[in-house]
Amino acid sequence: METPKVLNFFSEGQWAELLLDLRRWSFWRTLLSMVVGITIFALAINGLVIQNHLFAGGLTGVALVFYYLTGKLSLGVIYFLLNIPLLVLSYRKLTLKYVVFSVLGMVMASLALHLTAGFSVPLDDPLMGAVIAGLVVGTGNGIYFRFGGSAGGLDILATYLRKRLSIPLGTTFNLFNLAVLVCSYFLRDIHSTFYSGIFIFCSAWMVDKVQSGFSQRNAVMIISDEPQKIAQAVIERLDRGVTFLHGTGAYRNHPTEIIYTVINSTETGRLKDLVYELDPHAFVTVLNTLAVIGKRFLTWEDAGYRKPAEEAGPDGPSSNNAR
Repeated sequence: METPKVLNFFSEGQWAELLLDLRRWSFWRTLLSMVVGITIFALAINGLVIQNHLFAGGLTGVALVFYYLTGKLSLGVIYFLLNIPLLVLSYRKLTLKYVVFSVLGMVMASLALHLTAGFSVPLDDPLMGAVIAGLVVGTGNGIYFRFGGSAGGLDILATYLRKRLSIPLGTTFNLFNLAVLVCSYFLRDIHSTFYSGIFIFCSAWMVDKVQSGFSQRNAVMIISDEPQKIAQAVIERLDRGVTFLHGTGAYRNHPTEIIYTVINSTETGRLKDLVYELDPHAFVTVLNTLAVIGKRFLTWEDAGYRKPAEEAGPDGPSSNNAR
């Protein structure tokens, strides 16, 4: 039997990597996160978003526009049909693993939206409905995003446009969200647009929190004439590790030691006080981090990573992972 052309497009290396992934815990962890996250997402869309006549962001929002216009077609069916042309358009620019997860996620999301149709959560306050819907949908999406999953949707097109035309992911999402909000105004009213905007904001905020964690870490870089004193104080008084980066000041062409450390956001104030106490003329930069893995924060194992030898031996997954 001749292999379909769409399958021939992917290299033998990508197929070999996919077969190896099937023996790894990380693959099944991602799949499990998709099942849990997409189920939460579908329940929230049917139970809160539709019940409060809201519009979502991304491709779900486009599907809701058609759903409200027709009033008959299943939202799951509409979502599935909208995904097909995006996947056909984009698969050549995506990795095999990403395509597999996207197809699985697309099918899961379509089925979940279809099977949970009619589910409702009675809420009389539209503002409360928008906020709660955003938090729940964001939680569901964040769960599978955190582990590299996909539910199809706009992220397929956004990834394709980024690789093909160098259009940032955020730009694609923002343009679609704006278009959906404009449609909500003409299909419903200004109140629906307002509450839908709140829902989209809360959903995006919650996705970010689930992905990065509620305990925000800050990366701090300090340029000072007293690097040794400040580094020692950070180690002793904040109990944090410090790394020296060797730099050179461009103005005076003078070598300097840049202090680099990572702390919890709650420790930022204490660090600033400490630096000011030792060197009031120090230059401090505080950066938000998306994730911090290693040392005394989040271990690689807790983040879901396993060494290849632990993930899949010749007889399959090791007993260490069978918990």
